[in-house]
Amino acid sequence: MNTYLLISGFIATFMLVGHSTIGRKQFFLPMVDAPFDPTAKRMMGFVWHMSTVTLVGPPLVLLYAGYVGGADQRWEFLIVFLGLQFAAWGGIHLLLMTTSGLPGAIYKQFQWILFFAVGGFAWAGIT
Repeated sequence: MNTYLLISGFIATFMLVGHSTIGRKQFFLPMVDAPFDPTAKRMMGFVWHMSTVTLVGPPLVLLYAGYVGGADQRWEFLIVFLGLQFAAWGGIHLLLMTTSGLPGAIYKQFQWILFFAVGGFAWAGIT
């Protein structure tokens, strides 16, 4: 077993569940009901669902790799990719929140912390 990969997988699972429940209620459904351009609304719906699909695979990979002790070379490339991907997403979220001008955005949109945690624990799991 690889504890770091398991922790990374559990955080990624938490993110998927939060995105699909709280995020759906607080962001997706109000966006669907908001009066703005139907094409833009449809594209935002597409982005929402693609984000959801994209968040499904990493928890499965990280939890499985953590369970079987995935710090060997067969898993290393995939885990490095996931770690870098989540770290990049965290960086983008942090940049957007700190430059948004919205009061308290860095605390209200705290996903950047979770993205960095998944990436960091994934990286720790292969080093």
